[in-house]
Order: sequence, then structure tokens, then C-alpha cells
Amino acid sequence: MKNSKLALIFNILLIISELIGFIWSFVKDGVDLIYYTNLSNLFALIVSVLFVIFYKKKSNLIKDLRFMSTSCLTVTFLVVIFILSPMFGFNYKLLMFTNVFFIFHTLCPLLSIISYILFEEKSNKLYLGFLFTIAYAIILLTLNYFRIVSGPYPFLLVHKQSIFMSIFWFVLIVGGSYMISILLNYLNTKLKRS
Repeated sequence: MKNSKLALIFNILLIISELIGFIWSFVKDGVDLIYYTNLSNLFALIVSVLFVIFYKKKSNLIKDLRFMSTSCLTVTFLVVIFILSPMFGFNYKLLMFTNVFFIFHTLCPLLSIISYILFEEKSNKLYLGFLFTIAYAIILLTLNYFRIVSGPYPFLLVHKQSIFMSIFWFVLIVGGSYMISILLNYLNTKLKRS
């Protein structure tokens, strides 16, 4: 089967998974769009729908958006593994394999990553890989600073940590998202060659 058809299948699976996740979330608790997880998954859903609609047109814009959404979902996946789970007593079972967390934190990121690195054309616009993350970080840090919102993640609580820690988290997550975009494109090139 051609890579393009496999990419189409993975994007359809991603759409189905995201819809199940959002319906489940909406019925259970509602969907709170202050969370990066929800925003990145909603963005991925919209982009995958566009990917399927414009599948035959080979659009550079869709290719760039898929790279961007995959980068966002990869950030979600890795932040859960390396930051949130350790902060919450290394409860990987809860945060990665339970209820809607399984869909948003594990399944959808993995579907998107596999599709992008194995079956899709890569985007050469690396800045797109961290644009969403840096915008989210700046907006949420500002809202936390002015006490308009609290969190929603512990590392955004600027009034409960030192300035150094706020800068550390910002650099770690935004810098990490840039490294993720480099890694995704590296894997895309390397795995397709082999």
C-alpha cells in the first residue's frame, strides 16, 4: 500500500479517536479549552479533517499544518511522560491509559507521530513546530501573572514559584518543542530512506 493511502488511513483513525475523546469529555465533564492537551487535540482533529478533505490536492499548507499538529501532540505526549506523571506520583496508568486520558495523551499523539514520520511528506518550516506551544505558553503565563487564570498546569503557576523556575519551565517546554520538531523531521527523512 502507498504511503499516501496509509497516511489517509491514519488521519481517518485520528479523526475517529479525537471525536470519541471529545464526545466522551463533553458528556463527562465538558471540554475545557484552557488545557494545552485539549487545544492540541482539537487542532489535530481540525487538521486531520482538512487532510482527508484535501487528500488528493497535495497542499503544502496541509502538509505544514500536519507537521504543526503532530509537533503539538508530541509535546502533549512527552510532557505527560516526563513532567506531569512524575509530578503526580509517577501515575502513568492514570494519565496515559485511563479513560479519555488514553485517547488524548497516548493514542492520538501516537497515531499522529506514526503517520507523520512514516507516511507523510515533511514540512521544512521548523518554526511551525513550536509556534503553537510558544503562543500558548506566553498567553497562559500572562493570564497567570495577572491572576486571570490559575494554572492549569503546575509549571504555569507563576505566583507559586520563583522567577527562575518560571523561566526554566518556559525554556524547557518551548525549547523542547523546537527539539521535537527537529526530531520529527529527522525521523521522517531517516525512516523513509531506510
